[in-house]
Amino acid sequence: MENKEIKYDNIFVGYSFWLADKTHGNIISPEMWELLRSIEETHSISSAAKKMKISYRKAWDMIRSCETSLGFCLFVKIRGGRDGGVTTLSPDGEALMTAYHNMIQNVENAFNDYIIAFKRTLKGKNK
Repeated sequence: MENKEIKYDNIFVGYSFWLADKTHGNIISPEMWELLRSIEETHSISSAAKKMKISYRKAWDMIRSCETSLGFCLFVKIRGGRDGGVTTLSPDGEALMTAYHNMIQNVENAFNDYIIAFKRTLKGKNK
């Protein structure tokens, strides 16, 4: 079997998604999305911040900025006690997470088709 060199298989296209507005700038950046998902998973801002290797203060600042921009609270916080506190998504936070996740999935699926077409064109093949 002949070993053929395949051109352009080392080319990768990077992209990221974020929500922004003209007044506040970035609302949900890739870093904010990771923080939201981590808090949703761990039910703890502190644990999510540690997992991301950012300070608790930075995590809180990111959350406050996001909530201010959006105009609603993302989380419901139950303060600690003997077993510690719990942070869960508010109904608005759940709706945002679902909508944003669905948007990312739909765009990524479509984008993957474009990448395949792009690479095929580079290799001189028809779509």
